[in-house]
Amino acid sequence: MTYPHPSLEACLRSTFGLVVYEEHILQICEAFAGLPPGRADVLRRALVKQKRAVVAEIGGEFLISARQRGHDDAKIAEVWLLVTGFSGYAFNKAHSTAYGVEAYQAAWLKRYHPAEFMAGVLTNGKGFYHPLVYVLECHRLGLQLLPPSVNEPGPAFVPHSPNIRVPVTRVKGLTQRTIDRLLAAHAQGPFSSLADFFRRVGPTGEELEAMIRVGAFDEFGETRTRQFWQAQQLVKTYGTTNAPGQGWLIPPPGLEQLPGVPLNEPTRLERLQAETELFGFAVSGHPLELFPDVAWDTYCPVNRLGEFVGETVTACGLAVEQRTHHQITGEPMKFLSLADYTGIVETELFADTYRSYGLATVRYPVLEVEARVEPFENGRGFSLRVLRAGAPRTSTN
Repeated sequence: MTYPHPSLEACLRSTFGLVVYEEHILQICEAFAGLPPGRADVLRRALVKQKRAVVAEIGGEFLISARQRGHDDAKIAEVWLLVTGFSGYAFNKAHSTAYGVEAYQAAWLKRYHPAEFMAGVLTNGKGFYHPLVYVLECHRLGLQLLPPSVNEPGPAFVPHSPNIRVPVTRVKGLTQRTIDRLLAAHAQGPFSSLADFFRRVGPTGEELEAMIRVGAFDEFGETRTRQFWQAQQLVKTYGTTNAPGQGWLIPPPGLEQLPGVPLNEPTRLERLQAETELFGFAVSGHPLELFPDVAWDTYCPVNRLGEFVGETVTACGLAVEQRTHHQITGEPMKFLSLADYTGIVETELFADTYRSYGLATVRYPVLEVEARVEPFENGRGFSLRVLRAGAPRTSTN
C-alpha cells in the first residue's frame, strides 16, 4: 500500500490506501491540510451535489491551509485531486456497511432458498430490472412459474419449491375494488367454480375474461372455451352492476344453456402471448418461447461466450433492458441486456456502432449481434462490445 502523504495513512489504512467512504473526504482535509471539519463537510456535500463553484471556493481555502502546514504545491495538487476525484461516487461508511450486509444476506437466501427469495423479489417489485429479468433468472435457477389460481390469489408470489405461484391479483385491468372483493371473499372460503367466483366477487365481464385468458379458473376442470361461454352467460344473467348477488329476479328463458357456437381452444403460443399481455411476462413457459421462429441453435449461447474472450462472435438474445447514455464526447451510446435460454449478457453499443445500428435495437425485440467478447478488468466476467446489430436468423432459413 502507498499513501500520497504519511498523514493519510491513519485514515486510509483500513481500506488499503483507497478512498472509499465519504468520511475520507473529511479525514483527508483535516489530516493533510488542517481544514476545519465544518468546511470539510461543506466540501463533501458540494462534491456529491456537483456544486463546482463551492468546490472551487473551498479549494482555495484547502491550498492556503495546506501551505501553512509546509506542504509544497505539487503535493497539495496531488491530494486535492484525490479528494475531488471522488465526486459523485461516495457512500458513507454506515451506508456501505448496510449494503454489504444486505448483499450477503440476499446471496445466502438465493443460494439456499431460491424459490422463497425469487418470490420475494417478484412480490416487492424493487430492483434495477424489469420483472421479466427476474422471471428469466427463475428459469435459470430451475424454478417454474405456476399459472394464477383464484384459490391462491395473492397478492404475493407464493413459493412452492421448486415452483412459484403467480398471483391472480397481478392481472392487468383488475380494479382495486375487484381485487379487494376477491381477497375478502377468498378469506371466507375457497371458490368452488367460476360461477361461485362471479356471484361472490362480481367482476366486470372484461375482468372475468382477462382472468380466464391467464388460466385463473383452469383448476375447475373446464376448457378455456367453455369458461368463456360460461362467463357470457353469467354476465347476461346477473348483469354488469359489479355488485355481488345482483341480477335477474327471474332470468329470461334460454340463458341457462351455453351457446353451441364453437371456439378454438387457445394454442400454447396464444396462452403465452395472453400471459405476456396481462402480466408483462410469460408464465406457463419460457419467455423465449414467444419467438419460435428464431434459429436460437445457430448462435453462440451466452453460457459459452466466456470461451471466446478477445474474439468476435455472433450471438442473439431478447433485449430485456436498454439504457441510453452519453460518452465523454457527448455522443449517445446504449447498454443492452440480452437474454437467451442459457443466461443474460451485458452489451455496449458505443457511439459509432449506435449511430449505425441504434434503430435495430428498437425495431427488433430479439437482436442478432456481432460483437467482441471483452473481459472485465478483474477477469471475473465479460461483456460484449457490439460491432453490428440486426434482425435474427429464422429457423426457416
